[in-house]
Amino acid sequence: MITNADPKNCRLSIDDINTMPFSRHRSKVMRHNESGLDRSGPNEIGTVAPDVLHEIRETLIQQETAYQRNSAEETFSSVWTHSCRVGRVARHIAKAEGWDETPALLAGLLHDTGKFAFGTYHDDDIPEEENAVRFTKRLLSGTVYEHWIPMISEAILSTYLEGEPTNDIGRAVYDADRLDKMGYMGVVQFFTKQALRRRFLDNDMMVRTSIELTYAHHAPDTMTTTTGRSLAQERRIRTHRFYTELLEEWVQLELGDFSVIEENICGIVCILVVPTACSCGAPLKIASDIRDSVKCRSVFVRYQCSSCGIENTYSFCLPHVNGFPQKRFRQ
Repeated sequence: MITNADPKNCRLSIDDINTMPFSRHRSKVMRHNESGLDRSGPNEIGTVAPDVLHEIRETLIQQETAYQRNSAEETFSSVWTHSCRVGRVARHIAKAEGWDETPALLAGLLHDTGKFAFGTYHDDDIPEEENAVRFTKRLLSGTVYEHWIPMISEAILSTYLEGEPTNDIGRAVYDADRLDKMGYMGVVQFFTKQALRRRFLDNDMMVRTSIELTYAHHAPDTMTTTTGRSLAQERRIRTHRFYTELLEEWVQLELGDFSVIEENICGIVCILVVPTACSCGAPLKIASDIRDSVKCRSVFVRYQCSSCGIENTYSFCLPHVNGFPQKRFRQ
């Protein structure tokens, strides 16, 4: 575990990351469609029956709006737009792998319906995946997609609650969901979501860069499909490039000073960004630990000033690499 933030003891610096021997890939230029949310892309979303698609869209927007509401006129749709992208990427992966495309698209659209169920977030520690399955049954029952409810429900529960997809559709959605958070698109989504949650670019955000660097480091190994691994390798490079250069700018402008520390936690390499000193100028004592949460095992980082005693913490779920890390107990 980390014992201090002395740069001399850091095993990985910003310069080290920038000079990692990442292979370069040429990416294709993708065209975009500005005709509206429901018809974006080459009509993948439009292949879903309009009434079903409308119900999924309204459910996602209503649940998030109930959670985020500040005024009667304000609505929120970040989960809906994220789900559109996940559904389309899941369909792309399923097609490339030779699997049925329609249930992959639907599972991607539905996988987050339980995130803000009834205007709450993890209320009473009820896993959001269980609520997502309830919405799936409600939204698809009586439609032409009803026969896919068991397959989609298994995909959502096994992929997100159990952490190990047990069917092909689950693997496609699992990879699509993670790919949406990587690369330059992932950067845009990350900061947009933080602003939506009323969290902006500050010192705490700089520390949270460790989440993005850690997940990017393991990106190809966390994918469950051949197509997903190929796409993740490209996005890994872009994510590393953006966040390390962002840290360099932050330090250059004297907005803060950080150390980038590589820590092996439970067999998983974590790239942790920590401040080198307190605002009062005194050194910081840094420590890390593992904690269990509803959905995952999390790395918990605490830094405390040895002079004024001010303490700050942050945590994030450890990435799943080859089935690890396992939770200490199953809730």
